[in-house]
Amino acid sequence: MSAPAPPPVIGWGDHSALVGMGGDLWRIKDACEGTIIFGGTGSGKTSGSGRALATSFLAAGFGGLVLCAKPDEPGLWRAYAEETGRGSDIVMFGGREPWSFNFMRYESLRPGAGAGLTENLVNLFMEVSSIGAGDPQARGGDPFWERAMRSLVRNCVDVLLMAGEPASLHAMFDVIRSAPAEPAAVASAAWRSKSACWHQLEVARDRSRGKPWEIDCREVAAYWLSHFPALGDKTRGSIVAMFSTLAEALMRGKMRELFCEGCSLTPEDVIAGRIVVVDLPVKEWSAVGRMAAVLWKYCLQKAVERRTDNGDGLGRPLFLWADECQHFASRYDSLFQATARSSRVASVYLTQNYPSLIAAMGAESGGRAVTDSLLGNMGTKIFHANSDRETNHLAAELVGRRLQSLRTFGTGASLSLGGQASAGSSASRGRSEHMDYEIQPMEFSTLAKGGPENGCASEALVFQNGRLWAGTGRTWQKVSFRQRPVQIGVSPPPPVRALRTR
Repeated sequence: MSAPAPPPVIGWGDHSALVGMGGDLWRIKDACEGTIIFGGTGSGKTSGSGRALATSFLAAGFGGLVLCAKPDEPGLWRAYAEETGRGSDIVMFGGREPWSFNFMRYESLRPGAGAGLTENLVNLFMEVSSIGAGDPQARGGDPFWERAMRSLVRNCVDVLLMAGEPASLHAMFDVIRSAPAEPAAVASAAWRSKSACWHQLEVARDRSRGKPWEIDCREVAAYWLSHFPALGDKTRGSIVAMFSTLAEALMRGKMRELFCEGCSLTPEDVIAGRIVVVDLPVKEWSAVGRMAAVLWKYCLQKAVERRTDNGDGLGRPLFLWADECQHFASRYDSLFQATARSSRVASVYLTQNYPSLIAAMGAESGGRAVTDSLLGNMGTKIFHANSDRETNHLAAELVGRRLQSLRTFGTGASLSLGGQASAGSSASRGRSEHMDYEIQPMEFSTLAKGGPENGCASEALVFQNGRLWAGTGRTWQKVSFRQRPVQIGVSPPPPVRALRTR
C-alpha cells in the first residue's frame, strides 16, 4: 500500500503562531522546546489543551507520530485530521490497513552514513529489548546480563553483515538457535551440515579474505566457535532465553506482520509529512501495543536526530504525541529531548500526575532523577485540575515563591482583684515578612474541569521557562481551553477566574 503524496510545504518560521493562550501566542519555537500536560481524570487535558495543540500541529502541516493508550484515540485523531484538512495524510498503523515496518531491515538498509553499522543495530535491538522486558537497571538487575546480551546480539549482527545479509530477527534467531552448545560440536560434520551459524561464518570468512575487516571476522568466529560453547549451560541458556523471549514476541502473530515482514512505512514518511497513528491502543493490546508504540518512538527519535532536511532551521516541524505517556516513557526520552528543538520535533506528553512518570522510569533506581531530567527539558508545562499532592507542589514550585507580608492583630483582657478591683484590655498589631508560594498547591485542585457546566472550557495554568506572559508579567499564565467548537445554544465559556496569589 503506497503512501499518499506529501502535503505542500509551507513556511515554518520559528515565530509562526500555533495557539493563542490568554492573549499571547504560542509559537513553533515554543512547541519544539517540548510540552508536558498534567491533569487528573476528567480534567480536560486531552479535550482542552491537548486538542488545541494537536489541531494546531495538523493545521500547520506538521508530520507526526501518535502513540495510543485508549481505544478511542485512533478515531479521535482521524477526526482531528479531517477537521484540519489532513485526512489524506493520516496512516493507521496496526489496524486493518496493511502497513508494515521491518525495523531491523530498515536500520540495515536506510540511507545515511551510519546505516548498517553494527553498534547502531545493537543499540536498536537493546532498546527494543528494554521495552519488552523492562530496563535491567530499572529492575535492579545484574549488569552482567545486559553486557552478555549485548555481546550475543553484536556478534550475531556482525556475522550476518559480514556474510552479506541484512540483520533481520529471523536471521538472527536462526544463527543463535543453531550455534554450538558445547565445544565438541564445533568439530562435528553433522552439526556443520545443518547449522545456519556455521554456514554464515563460512560465507563471512570467504567474503572477508583480503578485506580490512578480516580480523573482525576472526573475532566473530572465535566468539561463536570458542567463547559461546564454552559458557556454562545455565549461563548460556539464560542469555539465549533473554533473546528468544523478545524475538519470539516480535516474530509471531500481529507483531510479525507489522515488524518482521515488509517495510512499507518508515520514519522518513513522518519527516515527509505523514501522520502515523500506532493503532494498537495499550488498553486493548497490552504489552504488544506498548512495544509497538515505543519501538516506533525510538526509531523516529533516532531518524530525526540525523535528518538532513532541516537547513537553516526551517525544515518541516514534526510532533511526537503520547497521551497517558507513562505507558511509553523510556530513559532515552530525556536524552532525546535535550536536542529535540534543533531537530524541530514538538514532543507532547500527557499524563495524570508526576508519581506515575517516576514509577514508569524505575522508582527504585534513579527514576525520579530521570523524570526530573525529562521535565527539565520540557519548555512548556501545562497543569489542569489535579488532586495529586506531588503534582500540585511541583506546579507551585515552578511558579515560585515570593516575599509575602503577614499582618497580625491580637487583643487581651486583664482583671485585678488586689486591694481594689480593676479591669483592663490591650491590643497589638504586627507585620512580618516571609517567603511563601505565590500560588498555593491547593489552588490547582480548583481549576475548572470543563464540560457543559463550565461552558465546555477547561482551565489550566501554563508555565514556560524564560518567558514573561503579557497577562501576568510572570513565567506563568492561566488559560481557558475550549473543548469543542461553539455550537448554537451553547453558552460561551465563563471568564477565567484569577488564581489567588500572595
